Amino acid sequence: MTEIHASCLRFLFLFAFCLGMCNMGAHAATVKLDGGQQEVSLRSAWQVYEDKTAQLKIADITHPGHAPRFQPLQGNLSASFSSSVFWLKLDVQRSQLTQNKQWLLELSPVILDDIRLYHVAADGSMTTHRAGDRLPYSSREIRYRYPLFMLDLPDTEVHHLYLRIQSSSALFLQASLWEPFAFVEHANQVSNFMGIYYGIMLAMIIYNLLLAVTYRDVALRYYLLLSCVSLLAGMSLNGHVGLYLAPDWPELVDALPGILSPLVIMSTSMFIASFLRLHEKMPRIYRLFVLAQIICVCAALAVLAGYYQLVAPLMQLTGFALILVILPVCLIVGLRGYKPGYIVLLASATWITGLSLVTLRNLGVLEPGWATEYGFQIGSAVEAILLALAQAYHISLMKKEHAQTQAKLLEISQRTEQELDAKVRQRTTELADAVARLQKLDKDKNDFLGIAAHDLKNPLTSIIGMSDLLRKLQQSMPESQRQHYLERISNSGQRMMRIISNLLDVNALETGHLHLQMQSLDVSKILQDVAQQYTEMLKAKDLQVIMDIQDSVMVRADFDACVQIIDNLLSNAVKYSPLGKRIWLSVSNTPEFGVFQVRDEGPGLSAEDQQHLFEKFSKLSSLPTAGEHSSGLGLSIVKKLSEACGGKVHCESVVGEGCSFMVELPLAA
Repeated sequence: MTEIHASCLRFLFLFAFCLGMCNMGAHAATVKLDGGQQEVSLRSAWQVYEDKTAQLKIADITHPGHAPRFQPLQGNLSASFSSSVFWLKLDVQRSQLTQNKQWLLELSPVILDDIRLYHVAADGSMTTHRAGDRLPYSSREIRYRYPLFMLDLPDTEVHHLYLRIQSSSALFLQASLWEPFAFVEHANQVSNFMGIYYGIMLAMIIYNLLLAVTYRDVALRYYLLLSCVSLLAGMSLNGHVGLYLAPDWPELVDALPGILSPLVIMSTSMFIASFLRLHEKMPRIYRLFVLAQIICVCAALAVLAGYYQLVAPLMQLTGFALILVILPVCLIVGLRGYKPGYIVLLASATWITGLSLVTLRNLGVLEPGWATEYGFQIGSAVEAILLALAQAYHISLMKKEHAQTQAKLLEISQRTEQELDAKVRQRTTELADAVARLQKLDKDKNDFLGIAAHDLKNPLTSIIGMSDLLRKLQQSMPESQRQHYLERISNSGQRMMRIISNLLDVNALETGHLHLQMQSLDVSKILQDVAQQYTEMLKAKDLQVIMDIQDSVMVRADFDACVQIIDNLLSNAVKYSPLGKRIWLSVSNTPEFGVFQVRDEGPGLSAEDQQHLFEKFSKLSSLPTAGEHSSGLGLSIVKKLSEACGGKVHCESVVGEGCSFMVELPLAA
């Protein structure tokens, strides 16, 4: 058993030694620079060592004890966010002395904080080169958009290159060796491409600036912001910010990528949300876009405060989530009828594709090439062009909506004008009616004053004259004559009282100040009582009253109103009846009303008189037979009092055959 154990141990030791020799051989791989080469890709040519302490110096790294710690690097260096220092080792050797001895080492991308290249020659001498976005571009040995180092290989010996890399951003490194003249041609091609890219972006910015000034649409302003931020992000990614805009401001060059990342996401979210009108079409999705914008603002402030490494993963997650939302949202909006949504979908897909190519290259999934190197620029340029087309389509829709709005406003204006004309005509008619009423009221007032003055003048004159006679002749005047004068004075006063009462009653009825006390009344008895008061007047004109009154008829009315109705009708019958004629008074009832009738044998009423019979101050063609006074208010009072008690009055008359007035009052319960 002991011999078996010893044999196993010898075998394991021999296997480990062979594996170590293999690894030593892998570590010792040298890049040969043969004739005719213009570019040598250093993909999978480096050996890498991660210094997690970030404390090792070049002397520590070049010590022979550190050589076994280097491991072959498959592909390009990609380490995401890390606080470690990465050391890369590369051995290069010229094959012949006749070959070009100067070579350019190009590193990309630009977002690496500290880059140090240590060139150890065969004689042990060391040359140090520095780059990185924390070093001013003006102090670099070769002013180029990417870190670029000149390597001098004067002999055919093996030269050792040690590359120290440290960065607070996502760490990715791609390197190539260039023959100088070939690099100049390559740089010219890249410059031409970049010129086209920047020209497209500037043209789109100017175009959208003019649109934003002309149409003042919020979506145009957000797209202008997106275009400017995308251009600045492209310049930062390409190294042109540090090369041209801020060669002596490394702090800005270092912080700008971290600030622009949330700004690009924020401006994209703001533009798409506004352009697609998500607040109207998809309110819930719109709130997600607003949340993304708030996160981006907070992330930008955190980057300014120095917490880039903490917020960078959050921004990557936010951007990825926004990508997952934007594409289906654009598709849904397009399917719902808003055609620019399809264009935004295509533009977003193009930009996302270009960005994805760069990301996959950084992760080592795709081989470096034009598509992966300039995917962001190509995607953003195509996106800018497509979004410009979407803006043009959007503007055409805005013009169409504006034209429709103008048509609707014109229609509303015309309809409003017609309604206004109708209201003006209505108000004019109402004003004309009001003026007519005022004129009628003014005429009624004048008639009222004229009648009052005329009707009150005669009894007042009589009262004054007879009172003066009584005062002057009271000593010599017989008692019978004195009593006669006093009786005439009393009659004149009563006449004045009736005139004033009628005028006051008309005013109370028209102003609504007449207060009636409804009660059960025997209209037959009231008719007989009122008729007895006219005994003397009936004798004076030799008139005969014929009463057709059966049983009591109880009505519900105001007592004073009922007396005044009968008094006015009987007074008119006496006034307009010729001497020696008859007057009929009758009382009857229907199922609902009690009816009393006053009929005379006067001159009767014409059809024209009957049309104005119950109007105030109406002057009829027939005149009182004995010169009695008529104010023209009696029948108007009769009509208004009858209606106030819930009844009605009407007249039947034939010219030459007298008149018949019938008043209906509600029966008492």
